[in-house]
Amino acid sequence: MDHALGEGAVEDALGGILARLRAEEGLLRRVLEAAPSALGPATAVLATYNRCPFDPEGPMGGDNPLGWALESLRAQAGDAVAEIVVVDDGSSDHTGAVLARYERLTGGVPVRAVRLEGNRGSAAARTAGAAAARCRWLLYADDDCVMPPLWAAGASTTLAAARRRDARAAGLMTPVYYRALVPAETAPAATVGRLDVERARISTRFHCWPDSHLPPRRLPGAGGLLEPLRVELIGGMLLLDKQALTDAGGWADQSAWATSYADQMTLSSDLTGAGHTLYFTPDPRLGSPHLKFGAVGRYPAGERDRPVPGCGRLLGELVDICAVPRTGTGCRTSPEVFFEEEVGALFAFFASRSSRGARAWATRTYAEFVEQGVVHSRMVSTVPAPGERRALWRRGLARGAAAAGEAAWRTVREATAAVGEEPISPVNRA
Repeated sequence: MDHALGEGAVEDALGGILARLRAEEGLLRRVLEAAPSALGPATAVLATYNRCPFDPEGPMGGDNPLGWALESLRAQAGDAVAEIVVVDDGSSDHTGAVLARYERLTGGVPVRAVRLEGNRGSAAARTAGAAAARCRWLLYADDDCVMPPLWAAGASTTLAAARRRDARAAGLMTPVYYRALVPAETAPAATVGRLDVERARISTRFHCWPDSHLPPRRLPGAGGLLEPLRVELIGGMLLLDKQALTDAGGWADQSAWATSYADQMTLSSDLTGAGHTLYFTPDPRLGSPHLKFGAVGRYPAGERDRPVPGCGRLLGELVDICAVPRTGTGCRTSPEVFFEEEVGALFAFFASRSSRGARAWATRTYAEFVEQGVVHSRMVSTVPAPGERRALWRRGLARGAAAAGEAAWRTVREATAAVGEEPISPVNRA
């Protein structure tokens, strides 16, 4: 990227790239459909919890996010998806009735439901989905995303190309756009999918266009698909080798945290620790709008009048349904619980791997969240008052240390002393 380009020039360049890639989508589809799946068949795995508020037989039966996700998976181009496994993580809404309808369907990609007793969390549900899968390759997807028609076949072709050059390549993350259909901003490639345990640095940026692809870099002989980036961090929209998941010890138990905030971080670290490598494709034709069901959030309001690929409905219609605040669905919680768990779950993650990283996380969140009121997640729309932020930080550290073990309490003592806070102990956690 020419860093002398002004912001307007970068926006113009990105707009031109996206228009060109969209114009090439028909050709790419023909290429992907003409050849068998590059890696062989995959099982699409959806973990779901209370994403069907409407009776499927009622007038709003078509407004359930789980239904949108399933329709888009059944409409995938080519033969990359052999089956869809949906793990119902103890839902109490209309999820059972919706799944029963899809299980009865004949023709097309079959849907199988696995029902868990009680709400055990997304890691347990994803583990159950992997166990039920009949294919080696797992296509994990979020149950409030809509997957574009080329998602599965394009991911398979991209990861297969990465594996020809890197035999350790085991997972590919695809783009996620928060209530949007294309990337609206660029980011340095060095900040996309990054996880530095020792410095407690986390950077997803899976909704951004990496500056390394201005102009776009293409895979040779893959119908114009884009080159993937090597990353250390993946998220929920993931093509993964089941054997690599086994090597990494599976999805770690995160049932202590309602938000499941550290699920993907833990898996990413475990996969790389087991010797596997991870990739991210920035190709927007494989990008999914993440509708964030149940969250008001702070998201862009553009593209409302564009139809959502894989669904056909206008983006604005889906956003309006999803932007109603709800708890008890997916991993949604109250803002207070969210902030406490963001501090605590990630402290527990870092403490299990590096005391230095845990200390860095504790002191940085104090400076950013407690003192400055900085909130990085767009999912929450309000920022607590300073006194409440301090209490949330302290409760989060206490919960994180309790989850991580005795050695983590020493790190908590060091962190509180470093920021001038009173000590937190297993007895005095407030």
